[in-house]
Amino acid sequence: MKRILFTAAMLVAMAPLAIAQTAQGTPSQPAAAQGQTKSPVEGVWRIAEMVMPGGGAAEKGTTITNPQPSLIIFTRGHYSQVIVRGQQPRAAAAPAKDPRNPTDAEKLALLEEWRPVGANAGTYEVKGTTIIRRAIVAKSVEVMTSATPLTSEYKLEGTNTLWLIPTGDRAATDPRLKLTRLE
Repeated sequence: MKRILFTAAMLVAMAPLAIAQTAQGTPSQPAAAQGQTKSPVEGVWRIAEMVMPGGGAAEKGTTITNPQPSLIIFTRGHYSQVIVRGQQPRAAAAPAKDPRNPTDAEKLALLEEWRPVGANAGTYEVKGTTIIRRAIVAKSVEVMTSATPLTSEYKLEGTNTLWLIPTGDRAATDPRLKLTRLE
């Protein structure tokens, strides 16, 4: 009888901890993702088209219909993206003659090889037609440490086309992205 009472008392005592853990999320799943229905943006995407902003309000931007490789993944509450910017494939830098002591020219060649690559991953949430991304890790320290999340409006065309449209100050500098679903 004492054992049953002890077990019942422990269950009652531990219940608030279990409830708090559920409210906070788990290491593999943030609280925002728990109990959340599948978001329409969940899936694996690639950039099919980039519409670069024009220089002014009256100037039409440039459309890139054959962008370089990209992979954007939205799962329940998390995202990851790797994008190669530009219209031309990246040129590979020649291997350094002494990899432990590259010359200034070899360092510049590596910089040019990696400059067009953008990469970041973190958490996201959808509010109405807005996607709010908070980077946890990124190639750019500025993206990773910014207190301001990456915010885009999204527009679905059917189930396999997703437009990400930058908002605020980023609308004048960042491209609108047309994504096609891979999975």
